Amino acid sequence: MSGIKIIGRGKYLPKQEITSADLSKKFNVTEEYICKVCGIKSRWYGNDEDTLESMAYKASLDAIKNGNINCNKIDLIIVATTSSNMMMPGISYLVQSLLNIKDCMCLDILAGCNGFVNAFDIAYNYIEIGKINTALVIGVEKLSSVVDSNDMSTAILFGDGAGATIITKSDKPKKYYSKFKSQGQDAESLTYEVGKKLTMDGTKIYKYAVAEVPKLINETLCMADLNIEDMQNIVLHQSNTRIMSSIAKKLKIANDRLFSDIESVGNTFCASIPIALTEIDLQEGEYLLMCGYGGGLNTGCILLEL
Repeated sequence: MSGIKIIGRGKYLPKQEITSADLSKKFNVTEEYICKVCGIKSRWYGNDEDTLESMAYKASLDAIKNGNINCNKIDLIIVATTSSNMMMPGISYLVQSLLNIKDCMCLDILAGCNGFVNAFDIAYNYIEIGKINTALVIGVEKLSSVVDSNDMSTAILFGDGAGATIITKSDKPKKYYSKFKSQGQDAESLTYEVGKKLTMDGTKIYKYAVAEVPKLINETLCMADLNIEDMQNIVLHQSNTRIMSSIAKKLKIANDRLFSDIESVGNTFCASIPIALTEIDLQEGEYLLMCGYGGGLNTGCILLEL
């Protein structure tokens, strides 16, 4: 196991803030009620200029700048998204063009809310077998364009944004473990078809996440011969505070052990974990545990040594 290191992190959030106070008037409920249901006070909506590729590009520029990276060193771009209406070309190819990277492998993946974690693991494996050296992994969503604005159960949850993480081969061995599980038999619990609106069975998603995420995290920790107490940084998909609190309870840890920015960002599907990574002070030698869950149904966990 040679390992990888994170060398750049970036994000982009649109400028239009949609507060729970705004939505409370639309749905004739109190702001406090919305915050109690999902824990979200603000989410951000993109305008016509905030396309998936433009948001992914801006998050990538932020990661490149923060990491002081020569973008021509990037030889793989993977984009995870669920809200694209364009099948070809993929968003990764458009990002490559915008960054003017001449020689690069591009790949888009469709894996629900767990997409970024899946993409990160694919990039790791390409690095591990020596096919590439440096990967740009992006999660991006424009959920405001696919949500039924009259459906309170989804309208209060979802927002737009992009997060980008750049990883490269480590110059010394570092631990890395991952585990993924899918449950396609319950795929209808969270769906989006091009030209239609996103649908979600919130109760089923809640039960799935609370049952499967703690189990998968514990299985990954067991693979690494580590305990949850050893994890300095725990980042889950920012779904809603009820799910995250229930997961913490099952893991027998305090809620504040799980990083959370959902109050100010909302649920951004594939973008939620990479956006969160920009807000954490990651230190070399610490452990980072990332776990995504959602549409598919699909759950994935990565444990890596920084």
